[in-house]
Amino acid sequence: MMDPKAILSRVLDQPRVALVMAVLDTYGRAAGGLLANGLAFSSLFAAIPTTLLVLGLAGWIAGNTAVRDAISAALINAFPPLEDLIEASLEAMTQGAAAASIIGVIGLVWTVSQLYGALDVAFARIFADVPERDIVNRTARGFLVVGLLAIAILVFVVAATLSSAVDARTELDMPIMSALARLIGSTPFLVLIAIVAVLIVYRWLPPKAPSWRAAWLPAVVVGIAIVVLTQVFTFLVPRLVGVAALAGSLASAFIALAWLSFGFQALLYGAAWVRVREHGAPAKPAPIGSAPLGGPATPAEPGVGGQ
Repeated sequence: MMDPKAILSRVLDQPRVALVMAVLDTYGRAAGGLLANGLAFSSLFAAIPTTLLVLGLAGWIAGNTAVRDAISAALINAFPPLEDLIEASLEAMTQGAAAASIIGVIGLVWTVSQLYGALDVAFARIFADVPERDIVNRTARGFLVVGLLAIAILVFVVAATLSSAVDARTELDMPIMSALARLIGSTPFLVLIAIVAVLIVYRWLPPKAPSWRAAWLPAVVVGIAIVVLTQVFTFLVPRLVGVAALAGSLASAFIALAWLSFGFQALLYGAAWVRVREHGAPAKPAPIGSAPLGGPATPAEPGVGGQ
């Protein structure tokens, strides 16, 4: 009879299986599930002031509710699970675009910088063999991300405003704003943007930037996975209308958090894959109590006990 242990050992020794096990081990040691849930909460809070800022700037720059409605529709097409949040932000615009923009700016600086800090720590846990960034460097990079995001929002709102102005002056079969909304919501565009964004994250966030060779394949797979997850939640949301009507905003927040949590889990699994492709499988920890006499004990988790 064949030994089951020998069969299992032979299966685990296969290169592809060993790769998967190394990725799972890296993700598990970093407590990836807990990190993903924390990032989901942080990103949901960051989405609220960001949406307020986008819609507030649209109302302030364009001075036209049609532009604001078109931008809202484009955001919903790009992020369907956040539809209720975006619509609630649009309703808040009735209290004044200027006030909403001020709240959005303050909230953007605080929540996005905090989200970046949480992401930086999460990637430091995964790439535990490289020293973490110090707090000054991490904070400076967080404010840089806030500045880049603010510039991107401003460019997006100005482009939407100009497109609306062109539509008002010309008679086109397909208005530019409608075409822009369809482009943003199209699957090929979302896949391309997701892959590029994930690739930038995998090169920017680790304490030491991995090579392009190590990052490109996980970025492609994770970018596609995130878009597929979004499509799945888009399919499920209309079928949860009854639950949403019963639970109200609580159901909407739960749906958004679930979508964000799965998305960040995919992102962190991909980061673990990048780490394995760049540095190989992580070394097995020494058994408890096996440290030599007079030497430092093995830390309980990455980042703890190091100097």
